[in-house]
Amino acid sequence: MTSKREKILLQGLADGNEKAFREVFEHYYPKVKCFLRQFIHNEEDARDLAQNIFIKIWLQRVLLREIKSFGAYLYTMCRNAAIDYGRVYKVKIPFTEGDEGEYESESEFFAKETEIQVTNIIKGLPEKRKKIFIMSRLEGKPYEEIAQKMGITRKTVENHIHLALKELRKIISVIVLFI
Repeated sequence: MTSKREKILLQGLADGNEKAFREVFEHYYPKVKCFLRQFIHNEEDARDLAQNIFIKIWLQRVLLREIKSFGAYLYTMCRNAAIDYGRVYKVKIPFTEGDEGEYESESEFFAKETEIQVTNIIKGLPEKRKKIFIMSRLEGKPYEEIAQKMGITRKTVENHIHLALKELRKIISVIVLFI
């Protein structure tokens, strides 16, 4: 969907146009459901949460006139729905509430959100994996040097890096759904 088309649809939606809502729903619902399913691991609950998000959008449609970025708005709704679900059902969700401040652009919002979530993922890694990841990716140390300093094999270092990157890819892949 082009940004021009999205803007027209969102204006129609804000005015109560059901056809505009249907088109927005049909375009974004699969992304929203996929995003939620990645974290709550329950197809039926992901479907219900996604539908609830669109019910909120319809009920609060007049607010769409003030929103600069629908992608950022929708992403924030999904993130918050996943966090709320995690609290209620005691499911570990790798998100924390982000900074809801004003951003100059959608790309600035998603860059900051990605930075926040990557930092949180790194903080949540097991201590040894976190140390190895920081030495490798942030300090630029080669695997051999890390292995030597930590008293482990190079293969163990590679394994820890692989597992850390796997966690990071998961969070980044779902953020990209809204860009």
